[in-house]
Amino acid sequence: MLLNVVRKEILDNINSPKFVFTFLLCTILILLSVYTGINNYRAELREYNAAIALNNKNLENQPTYQALAGLGTKVTKPPQVLSTIIAGIQAAVGRQATVNIAYDPSLVDSKYDSNPVLAIFGELDLTLIVKIVLSLLAILFTYDAIVGEKEQGTLKLSLSNRVPRDQLILGKTIGGLISLLVPLVVPFLIGIIMLVIYPDLSFTLEDWIRIGLIFVMFLLYLSVFFTLGLLISSLTSRSSSSLFILLFIWVTFIFIIPKAAVIVAGQINPIPSAHEVTAQKDAFLQGISGSTQKEVQEWMKENPRDETPEWQENFRSYIEDVQQNATAQIDKKNAELESEYQSKRNKQQMLALYLSRISPASALTFGAMSIGKTGIQEHGRFLNSIKIYKPVFTKWANTKMMRNINFSEPANQPKPDISDMPRHEFKEASLRNSFALAIPDFTVMILMIIVFFAAAFVSFLRYDVR
Repeated sequence: MLLNVVRKEILDNINSPKFVFTFLLCTILILLSVYTGINNYRAELREYNAAIALNNKNLENQPTYQALAGLGTKVTKPPQVLSTIIAGIQAAVGRQATVNIAYDPSLVDSKYDSNPVLAIFGELDLTLIVKIVLSLLAILFTYDAIVGEKEQGTLKLSLSNRVPRDQLILGKTIGGLISLLVPLVVPFLIGIIMLVIYPDLSFTLEDWIRIGLIFVMFLLYLSVFFTLGLLISSLTSRSSSSLFILLFIWVTFIFIIPKAAVIVAGQINPIPSAHEVTAQKDAFLQGISGSTQKEVQEWMKENPRDETPEWQENFRSYIEDVQQNATAQIDKKNAELESEYQSKRNKQQMLALYLSRISPASALTFGAMSIGKTGIQEHGRFLNSIKIYKPVFTKWANTKMMRNINFSEPANQPKPDISDMPRHEFKEASLRNSFALAIPDFTVMILMIIVFFAAAFVSFLRYDVR
């Protein structure tokens, strides 16, 4: 009996115009998003390689170590191959940071800087399509699943043929879900084939596991709206009322709750602006620079300059200690200010995340970005790696500057040798860490599916089919 109900539900849906429309629309949007993601990734890969080559060339062309230390080295974030399907926040945040001996590094050069039009329309990726388009189509599939058959009289007829109510609702759920998931699964598999055959794309086994987890998250998300549609359809007596209520809930989930969560979190845990923190860092830098200059002048008065090798070595040793001490103080103060700011920002951020997870749309967004390594956590991981690298580079640059001072010919300084310059290293999040971050999002959607289906099941058992 159950199989007959499932078969009938699938055939009714497949033969309906809304299935054909859904399948064509999803195919066009999903394949377009994958194609766009591939082209964006290949462009970012070319830009990344060009940035690395240009940075090395600029470092090699610096006339002195002092010029190199002041210019600094540019650290560029490598493009993420999973951004072909999950764009995340990579376009909105900076991709490059300058590390020198003075200023605290910060990420700049987002894609919106070079192409502001992207900020207007945003990135087209699978998360956006599933979150907005497919969730809306899930509502259109289910708003009249129960109440529509009641209005047509087919529900009363089915139950009069001794079809148990529990098997009828279960069959409708299974058949409807299969019908809804076909427009997602088929284009998604075609998109996977595109990823495999395209040049310049290299996926590891871990990347394919991540893609599989993202797909599971898509299935869970659509199941949330499908079971929600069944619930509302079994609670209303008119299909128009069911559609209106579902659209209201959809707007609330997709747009209102995520925005409201950010606003509420900002009111509960306010934080200073990034400009205020930068101003404090600059003020401390100026103070250290002034005191360092006075200290050097005092030393020069107490130790008049002469051309003996002993004085030169003493001065070189002294100035290296002063420089290392000054930059160490600057780095320490910057770290303190940054730690305080990040702590406050993380509290606000975590509160916003927890509040917004009331919405399955937010859970999908955060979970997909965490697994795809294109979210907030990966951005923070990359920025922290730069801040860890900064004192390492500073120590190397200061040592090179002080040990290569030419007292006899100040204008003739040795050309920098960057062969032993420490390089920035960035270790991406492991699959275990990414999955751990996404567990709350999986949990939210699974709980919603259970609650909505259980409520729909109980409601249908008591539903008045007259």
